[in-house]
Amino acid sequence: MLRTALFSLLALGACSTSAFAQELRGDELKRLIEMPLKNIYVEYPNKTGHTFVDSTDLRLSPRDLHPAFYGCFDWHSAVHSHWMLCEVLRTNPQLAEREAILEAFDKHFTESNMLAEAAYFDRKLAGSYERTYGWAWLLKLSEELHRLASEENDAELQGKAKAWSRHVDLLADKIVQKWKQYLPKVNYPNRIGTHSNSAFALAFAIDYARSRGDQDFEQALLQKARELHASDRHVPAEWEPNATDFFSPSLMVADLMTRVLPQREYVRWLSSYFTPAGIERLCQRPQVSDLTDYTIVHLVGLAFTRAWTMARIAQYLPKGHALKARFTRASRELYRHGMSQIFNSNYGGDHWLATFARYADEVMRSNQ
Repeated sequence: MLRTALFSLLALGACSTSAFAQELRGDELKRLIEMPLKNIYVEYPNKTGHTFVDSTDLRLSPRDLHPAFYGCFDWHSAVHSHWMLCEVLRTNPQLAEREAILEAFDKHFTESNMLAEAAYFDRKLAGSYERTYGWAWLLKLSEELHRLASEENDAELQGKAKAWSRHVDLLADKIVQKWKQYLPKVNYPNRIGTHSNSAFALAFAIDYARSRGDQDFEQALLQKARELHASDRHVPAEWEPNATDFFSPSLMVADLMTRVLPQREYVRWLSSYFTPAGIERLCQRPQVSDLTDYTIVHLVGLAFTRAWTMARIAQYLPKGHALKARFTRASRELYRHGMSQIFNSNYGGDHWLATFARYADEVMRSNQ
């Protein structure tokens, strides 16, 4: 009954969508690149998330604590800003900002810097630092650097990328080790629309494990994802979003499970996962009342994360499935809605939104 009602609602077109070219225009890409390229060097203001264990820590600057990822207001934003620059360099190796990106990576991705970043996680009370949002983005950065290093059409870039990836892996290996130790302790998912969302992190970790051929890590992640979400039913997506969400908790789980369940099993699981009211709500554009507020601007990011999760779900669904076309159209509209606002925020959005826009664009390009 629920499944019939759901598909009937989808057929009626409850989500308003419109066709548009999803690829970034040249001027938009240039403006997006300028955001992280500038902000990875901006040390202040800085939300360190650092736990001071004694008075000697008071003398440490963000750059002292994190010689590579000190910019962009917080550690995780610095990490994923480097991911974005790496992704655009790989996909556009002759872009005008090439030399500036190479210079930044040469400065930040040194062996000594990465050893210091890895050592931070061994500090007293720092073992759970950036768990697991920052961990996920660090592994995504490592994954992207290895992709860049495998490109054979640019010898200079390939050579540099091999050195950068080798150095960054000093930190990535530390994160993987900590994640493997952490997974057995996770008894419950974190269904939240901000950094601690566990489905988001599990999805990126699975991508990394598969790209690096770490089967033990992959199997542990898949097992945990099934344990946490295989029995999810009738999620209350109509309650979304919360006031400062940049993730949709329900869509993040549905996105994660495309990596976990075989397609036929996934279709069965999905048929009782969303409610009709939930789908209608998820397709609506997030309303952002103040683009200069550092947390309300999260809702611009929500447009992009909804876009990339819907695009990935649509890509995984079989031809003719009612949600396939619906989510494809809705993802494009949500993406363009985010792009209409991204350049109008202050540093509260400027230090991170470009990454979300670019990742959404990457997923949507793969869905063509």
